[in-house]
Amino acid sequence: MKTHRSIILLALGLLFFSAGQGLQASETGPEATVIKARAYLLDPNFRPDGIEKVLVEVLDASLAILPQKDYASEYKSRIEWVKASFAEKHLFSDKIRQYLGLAYKLVANGTSWQLPEELKSVSSSQEGMNAAIKVCARFLESALSEMKAGNNEQAVRHILDFVIMVVTPVEA
Repeated sequence: MKTHRSIILLALGLLFFSAGQGLQASETGPEATVIKARAYLLDPNFRPDGIEKVLVEVLDASLAILPQKDYASEYKSRIEWVKASFAEKHLFSDKIRQYLGLAYKLVANGTSWQLPEELKSVSSSQEGMNAAIKVCARFLESALSEMKAGNNEQAVRHILDFVIMVVTPVEA
């Protein structure tokens, strides 16, 4: 009887341990990073302070899920340079947008990044900010959906959509 109880307790312990490991991994993986970035963005008390850290984290997520393609090393090189620039607080530099744009072309079959249509016709800076937040949240939702579907290249593209949108000035 003691042997059966020990086996059951050992099995339950292993089950809880493995469930805890899976939960921990899902809380720190690329999907969790994108979920966290989206929550940060949609927080009613959203403040852009610290956005560089969020951008670096989602770029790390893009590196983690990037498929092994011919362009992978070039993509990684450009993204690492951008992350280093973010660390120096150079968020709105033309060079950052250029490197991100080139990385975007790699994962978008040569297509250049375009400002979403709904942001081209905003009439005030507040309206523009609200629209930009919605668009950014949509990009992150799309990235998450693509990750879950196993379309990592598309997920990387949507992550870059988000990052480029954040660092691109939009005029009202």
